[in-house]
Amino acid sequence: MADVFLSFIHEEKDYAEIVQAFITQILEIRPFMSSDKLQVYAGEKWLDRIMDELKEAKVIILMLSEESVKRPWVNFEAGAGWATDKKIIPVCFGGLRKEDLPKPYSGLQAVDLQNSGDTEYLARSIAHYLGIEEPMNLKYMGAAALGGKEAMKKAEKELAAYNEFMSKLMVLLKRRISS
Repeated sequence: MADVFLSFIHEEKDYAEIVQAFITQILEIRPFMSSDKLQVYAGEKWLDRIMDELKEAKVIILMLSEESVKRPWVNFEAGAGWATDKKIIPVCFGGLRKEDLPKPYSGLQAVDLQNSGDTEYLARSIAHYLGIEEPMNLKYMGAAALGGKEAMKKAEKELAAYNEFMSKLMVLLKRRISS
């Protein structure tokens, strides 16, 4: 079972996958995604598995766009987390801004993938809720050199993960704008 559950609609799987990859790279944990064939196996009762994952998760990430925020499945997964007092992190993208979140999502501190620094804030928040080491603050990565070889390796890995995430996100946003 995963400590982080990633909720999204199938049509926006690409965005969820890059967020999953970013979290996996930077925090070395793998969020659960119901559509990931490496996490739900053939023959498994998928609804039972989703319910089990929701029960065990400590953090639920909601991938919220103008489309997904209206969809029952995302709201169902959010409600399951809300009812069991999980930490729920709304992640806005695809034209939906934090200030436009409907209630009850607007009452939660949200992240906007289109805002500089919010991806780092997402990773730091997840680490905080899981009680694991937070990633370095990207603004202060230069100071890692003073921490020695291991600190530099960690800083380089986190910077590479952040740059890869931003690169993939930009490709998706350009594709969305051009279509």
